[in-house]
Amino acid sequence: MSGAARVTLTLSPEPVAASRARHAVREALTESGAEHLLDAAQLVVSELVTNAVVHAGTPVHVRVTAETDAVRVEVEDASPHLPAERSRTVTAGTGRGLKLVTEQADRWDVVATGEGKIVWFEIGVLSVPFAGHRRPATPPPRVTPVVLRHVPLLMHWAWQEHAAALLREYLLFRLDKDDAAIDDHAAASTALNVLDAQLPRPELPEDPDALLATVVEPQATCDEVVVLVPTVSVHHFVVLDNLLERAIAAAQDGRLLSAPIQPEIRQMRAWLCAQVGKQAAHGPPTPWRPAANPGVDIGDVLDRRPAYARLLAPDSLALVTSDAHVILAVSPRLVSFLRYRESSELLGRRVLAVVPPRFHQAHVAGATLHATNGRDVLLHQWVSVPVVRADGGESLVELLVEPQHVGDERVFVAEFREL
Repeated sequence: MSGAARVTLTLSPEPVAASRARHAVREALTESGAEHLLDAAQLVVSELVTNAVVHAGTPVHVRVTAETDAVRVEVEDASPHLPAERSRTVTAGTGRGLKLVTEQADRWDVVATGEGKIVWFEIGVLSVPFAGHRRPATPPPRVTPVVLRHVPLLMHWAWQEHAAALLREYLLFRLDKDDAAIDDHAAASTALNVLDAQLPRPELPEDPDALLATVVEPQATCDEVVVLVPTVSVHHFVVLDNLLERAIAAAQDGRLLSAPIQPEIRQMRAWLCAQVGKQAAHGPPTPWRPAANPGVDIGDVLDRRPAYARLLAPDSLALVTSDAHVILAVSPRLVSFLRYRESSELLGRRVLAVVPPRFHQAHVAGATLHATNGRDVLLHQWVSVPVVRADGGESLVELLVEPQHVGDERVFVAEFREL
């Protein structure tokens, strides 16, 4: 059969929505004789409807118009937040949706309706142009200005990737157990989107030497950013904070696949969410200051020290850290080189103890991205870096970091060469 076909449907915000939208697209394309467009159209509508379900959490209206050589699909929801391409690493597990839309569709756009938005795409050229289905204009939403001071931009960028991946995994974990899973995910995603759209994004080179030269303080931190939070979204930051804490607890209990999160990232998220709630209640802004993080129980480290120490070559300048970047073993030569009296002064401490403070944010962000999506710009190759000695001075070294395993535990071996 061939000709024009139109299909409309309203979907509840539930996991089967994408499947039903694909069926509607298949029905329209089959009726119009445009089955050759089916693969691309189904792929894009799946992405748009899934995003509407998990990020808006409202009913989703789908309209499909198909002709012999063209199709247009409109996906409408009641969330006012417009989609935007996010700055994600090439290995990120989320954040590529609009890139996929751009690759598969000939044209796409988003239209604010006053009550929400319509995201539409076309493959081919239809005889009837997109009309927009605009609703009557409504007043702009009220906003709450939130002043964020001393914002760690690198850590925020890495946290956005980690939080999106963790929330997606936690949503899948909760779907068949909790009726509020999709609503919570939509609220948390809204809060993430508010920050992602308004906080500056760092420009990062891929080259390791260039990376180390450009990510130091103070360039990695913004003195002040004013974020305009829609007043209706203030509570979404409470949901985001609580949901991520629950997701982290589930990951720590082994119920999720997500790797341990860096303490500084967890503290930063709590600070961001607290600033929104505090300033919405007319409290003063509090600048970001990372809290001191104690190491782990040194007794736990010493119990397994022989297993870690076996990863260190004789007479090497090297140390072993955990997945959480806690120092587990140090070679005698490195202890001496760093001017410590004995290895116990380093065991159980975060590896940040030997990283100059101006590189701390870059280290935390890099460790977060590696744990989230395997980004390994600074692994498997020698790079020149400064290290902090016990006396507070610095020494320039060449560093090679390689992941290893001790049983089921993943660790990192860092080998140093004097310069």
